[in-house]
Amino acid sequence: MKINVCTLTEPVTCQENQAIIEVAKILKEKRIRHVVVLNKKYPVGMLASVDIVNRVVAENKDPKKILAKDVMTTPLEVIDEQEELQKAYIAMMKKNTFSCPIVNKKNEFIGMLPFVEVIKHLELKD
Repeated sequence: MKINVCTLTEPVTCQENQAIIEVAKILKEKRIRHVVVLNKKYPVGMLASVDIVNRVVAENKDPKKILAKDVMTTPLEVIDEQEELQKAYIAMMKKNTFSCPIVNKKNEFIGMLPFVEVIKHLELKD
């Protein structure tokens, strides 16, 4: 079964060259804990509020001068929507994560594939 039959979530994103102060404001306004970091339209990392605390605040760095790409967690396991669902499942198991960024044939980020969605479709297959 292909990934493109699954329902993807639309997470909040930021650009890799955005200042951390801007990303922190996004996190606060949206009341979320993490964002997907993009290089134009391609996902290159994840940035969580704990990353800002540990890598910026705790190290007494200026959040106006530090960029998302300096703090994000990378690399991401990015998967094409035309791939088999099992590939996403294996990627999540290896990385110990509960979601995976998905791109279309133009290599543009189209959403996150939640682990619950993978399990739901793998169970239906049997």
